[in-house]
Amino acid sequence: MSMKTKSTYRLFHILISLLMVFSVSMACGTIETVEGEPVIEPTRAIVRPTQAPAATRPAGMQPTRPVGGGQVSPQDQTWLILLYQDADDEILEKDIYLDLNEAEIVGSNDRVKIVSQIDRYVGAFRGDGNWADARRYLVTQDSNFDAIGSQLLAEIGEVDSGDYRTLVDFATWGIQNYPADKVVLILSDHGSGWLGGWSDDDPRRGSKFTTNDIDQALSEIINQTGIPGFEMVGFDACLMSQVEVMSMLAPYARYTVASEETEPALGWAYSGFLAELVARPEMTGAELAESVVSTYIAHDWRITDDQARRVFIRENFNASGNFSANQVAGELMNGVTLAAIDLSAMTQLNSALNDLAVALQSADQRGVAQARTYAQSYTSVFGERYPPSYIDIGHFVSLLEETLPGNSQISSAIQAVRNALQQAVLSEIHGKQRPGSTGLSIFFPNSTVFRGTFNPNSSPNYSKTASRFAVASLWDDFVLAHYTGQAINPGSADLTVLAPVVGVVQPEPGTLVTPAPETGEVVAPGSGNITIKPITLSSSTVSPQGTVMLSTEISGQNVGYLYIYVLYYDQDSASYQTADIDYIASETTKEMNGVYYPDWGAGVSFPLDFEWSPTVFFLNNGGEEVFAVLEPETYGVGSADTFYTVRGYFTFSDSGEKRNGYIRFNGEGKLDSIWGYTNADGTGSPRQITPLVGDTFTVFNEWLEFTPNPDGEFVDYEGGVITFSDQPLEFVGYDAPPSDYLLAIIVEDLDGNTTLAYAQVTVTE
Repeated sequence: MSMKTKSTYRLFHILISLLMVFSVSMACGTIETVEGEPVIEPTRAIVRPTQAPAATRPAGMQPTRPVGGGQVSPQDQTWLILLYQDADDEILEKDIYLDLNEAEIVGSNDRVKIVSQIDRYVGAFRGDGNWADARRYLVTQDSNFDAIGSQLLAEIGEVDSGDYRTLVDFATWGIQNYPADKVVLILSDHGSGWLGGWSDDDPRRGSKFTTNDIDQALSEIINQTGIPGFEMVGFDACLMSQVEVMSMLAPYARYTVASEETEPALGWAYSGFLAELVARPEMTGAELAESVVSTYIAHDWRITDDQARRVFIRENFNASGNFSANQVAGELMNGVTLAAIDLSAMTQLNSALNDLAVALQSADQRGVAQARTYAQSYTSVFGERYPPSYIDIGHFVSLLEETLPGNSQISSAIQAVRNALQQAVLSEIHGKQRPGSTGLSIFFPNSTVFRGTFNPNSSPNYSKTASRFAVASLWDDFVLAHYTGQAINPGSADLTVLAPVVGVVQPEPGTLVTPAPETGEVVAPGSGNITIKPITLSSSTVSPQGTVMLSTEISGQNVGYLYIYVLYYDQDSASYQTADIDYIASETTKEMNGVYYPDWGAGVSFPLDFEWSPTVFFLNNGGEEVFAVLEPETYGVGSADTFYTVRGYFTFSDSGEKRNGYIRFNGEGKLDSIWGYTNADGTGSPRQITPLVGDTFTVFNEWLEFTPNPDGEFVDYEGGVITFSDQPLEFVGYDAPPSDYLLAIIVEDLDGNTTLAYAQVTVTE
């Protein structure tokens, strides 16, 4: 069978590939060894001065106390950097361990003390003596990247790093033993936005921080140590740059750094920003936060050091070659985000969002649902079968202007949100795969996830889990209004809970709010009541090299994305297996800040024609192949910017531990990255996995079954197993084998509900 192209969005650049000396996939792209190739630079969307002139800062923005800083002269100020490194995890142990090694490249001095508590895992990374307990270090300068050379302060045995009291104990100990004018706390591990993160299954299965746990920990640390607050609390973790999380931090710190999207395994560039701090300890907390952002990826030791970079490429991607630091960094930046946030702006931002919530409750909720669906979104923590629930605030409000035109109250509220975002986001970077990112996201689920997170008895419950935000915000009230029609009480928000505090024991975060009960029927404004007329085919048979035209008419409201599903008929089981999935493009495609979305017109019905060519795909490790379904990730972009995912579970060969997740490929078929979730059901915090030779990935095969549901239902079963070898993993396309196929057109409405119609075609010899 011959390799062939796969539709507009999945092209193989065969001619270009022949000209390449070598290519290898990295965390978010493909690196070419072609000399002189332009480097893809991250987009810097918002950069403003460290401190706005006092006359321009909105009312209410001035903190009531100097959080995290006293009156000492900047020329004399000292710093304490606390690294809470929860590496008690099969996926992350080595990467977090190497972050500590990277911090040693710089080390402490008389004005900057760096202290780490690192909790390692049993049975994953075996380097540096393979110890698996928790230890505390004073980080000192050491250039050996293979072992920790810092001053060992304590071996504290096995601890539960998912218990907030472990964090309190470490930070309190560090502050009391290494007093400083400015205290910075950096938390490393899995993150999942308002749901929390920092899991630790040893010694207690399922242990992790909630957002309220972090709230409680910071309160106790400040009250036990007497510090005036943290200069910065940073999250070297995925998905934490949310207004819900920032609102929780606001009383305790001046600045933060966090990512809207998942973070690559590389993590922050500790040698980069720590070197800048040690060289200039008179800098402000805002400057430090911006340094973390500006050094991200590009100044990481594993990128800048020639030997470390060669090891990084070899160990992570089974490749060797003369890759420059600019090449590696440029490609790694494709899918990342990172932002430095001024937490004193959270009161103003929440106030603006509250005004927007009040204005939106009287708007056409279908327009709101459309903006939610097409807003720049980030990896779902609720499972791959649900639309993403974390959306960028700035991109969302820009889309609202398109979907809800002509409303002066909404327009004014949108502008206020933009102004508040500009004050809050000191600087941010995002790669070309997340073009709509502006620095902060917010939770806006579809109706199914809404039912699971807003029910008073559900766990997690949004308002209970992010309780400080829920007290200050009307956003949870608006989401409730969006789906149930329950009116918003504008006076129910209490912005005072975001004010800086010191010396006052905070109430238990879980008691800050009693969530409003869900009332009335849940109605999804984005649902479409969509119908599809029977599909007609230009021919009932097609050769492997031919094409067939599908024609139908689609009716209904709130039409979102359309997909072509190809299902192969398996005679042995007398059932259909999904063989391929792709987007169907609309004749008119719109764009907002680099994010594309379909426009199906203003009518309630429209015709659809789609040409299909028989193609299927396999994963290839250089010696064996396994059939896989490649699911499209991004709508409306060219093949060079396309990414596809293969669902399944990863198995670590040394321990046998399994992690549900997915493999991500670029549009040229090269491995981009591998991601695993903390929960066995494919939900929870995602994190990049670095495969070793011998590790395996079991592909999920999707089958269409008509029993017990006569209308058909898709069910996952374990499929083939691909073993990671010393060759880069890729996908390859072939002519579809002769058989009967169902060609299904699936229409997804703006709430994520799907309607399908299908017709049978035979692929001949």
